[in-house]
Amino acid sequence: MEKYTTEVFRQARISRDPRFDGKVFIAVKTTKIFCRTICPAKLPLEKNVTYYLSKEEALSAGYRPCFRCKPEFSPNFNELSRYSIFTQQAIKLIQSGEMLTSSVEDIASALFTSSRNLNKAFTKNLGIPLKQFQDMTKALFAKKLLYSSNLSIVEISEACGYSCVSGLYNLINRFLKVPVRKLLSKTKDGAKLTIDLKIPYINFYNWDFFLTFQSKRLISNIESIEGRVYRRTIEIENIKGYFEIKCEDRVFIITLSRSFLPKMAEVLRKISAMFDLNSNINFIEDRLKNLYPSIIKNKGLHIPGVLSPYEAGIRAICGQQVSVSAATNLLNQFASIFHKKDEQANHYFPCPKEITASGLDRMKTTQSKKNTLFAFSQWCCDYDINSHIDSLSQVKGIGPWTINYIKLRGMNASDIWMETDLGIKKALDKYELRNSDSAAPWRSYLSIHLWNNL
Repeated sequence: MEKYTTEVFRQARISRDPRFDGKVFIAVKTTKIFCRTICPAKLPLEKNVTYYLSKEEALSAGYRPCFRCKPEFSPNFNELSRYSIFTQQAIKLIQSGEMLTSSVEDIASALFTSSRNLNKAFTKNLGIPLKQFQDMTKALFAKKLLYSSNLSIVEISEACGYSCVSGLYNLINRFLKVPVRKLLSKTKDGAKLTIDLKIPYINFYNWDFFLTFQSKRLISNIESIEGRVYRRTIEIENIKGYFEIKCEDRVFIITLSRSFLPKMAEVLRKISAMFDLNSNINFIEDRLKNLYPSIIKNKGLHIPGVLSPYEAGIRAICGQQVSVSAATNLLNQFASIFHKKDEQANHYFPCPKEITASGLDRMKTTQSKKNTLFAFSQWCCDYDINSHIDSLSQVKGIGPWTINYIKLRGMNASDIWMETDLGIKKALDKYELRNSDSAAPWRSYLSIHLWNNL
């Protein structure tokens, strides 16, 4: 974690430095409002300002989020390493949406501890119990939906885990201290069959780069690009549907199947990770350009992710020692044989259990490739890939390149150096780059820029 002084934060506030967006929040004592560094409002006096490293800390201190700069949409740079392991894991489960609406007991059970120990850890690290942190996260999520979506109050209440709207009203009054009507977007159409959101994004996003990169790697009948819109099917805990996304004037326009309402937070977290929306790309690319000016030729190159580490692993194995087009052909063969369908005949990417149950005899590829695909699927049935990714090297046919590819595209890791990749090796020779250590902790982005320059 980088250590910043109050003077650094003061300079970032005065200059409205976008590189610190999400790294620090500015709370104004006289108005009881907290803002992002980029807020266009009149600058308060320094004596009236307090700095917080997370939105939750500002909420806990009694401040409400600003209506103008909307801190709930800021990149998520909450540095968890300053907390205990239990606290870190619980925060990840809540903020990912996976256990946003779960009870304290269920969260504690998932972490193999007691609710008493977990609350004790939260109180020690954050000064508040877990339930209060969870409610603050819900309040920020509700504000985001109220402002940016076409969902009704009843539907937003459901997405936040409440059976009636009074729970949502109490939550917003408690933490945001404003009437719900003041947060509502102008258009609400509960009769629509889709959930529509508009998510503002302060940094530059090179949407053309993503579309070009992904168009060469599309899985037929599961994902597609039409014009400037990316569309794909997605399944979360047996809930099936699709999403569409496009970027226009630094706003992401997202359309979701209405079936995802109970899992809204988790779906949005997956989309955010896939499109790398929590990165402060301006800050990252400024750093890299100072170090490697001849390599960083384009702006806004985010990590082009995929929806799950398992899918990233299948893509990586299909791409071992072959061209992108050959890898995509094999990937499409895999998906066409083992895909799942819903009642409307929509195709979905298979899960590991379906592969191990049916075998890979129908695939037309080398036996060693089949063996690796099967062994990887079996391993994913036995282990949690997110927790045990480094032990994946025990699977025959999987080495450092495959593991790094999974971390980069399937886990949105920011510091993966793809030095064994053939394309990266060619680029390294071209630019005579021998050491990437200076690029840490942003070597994933250096890898993306090198790929883009081939």
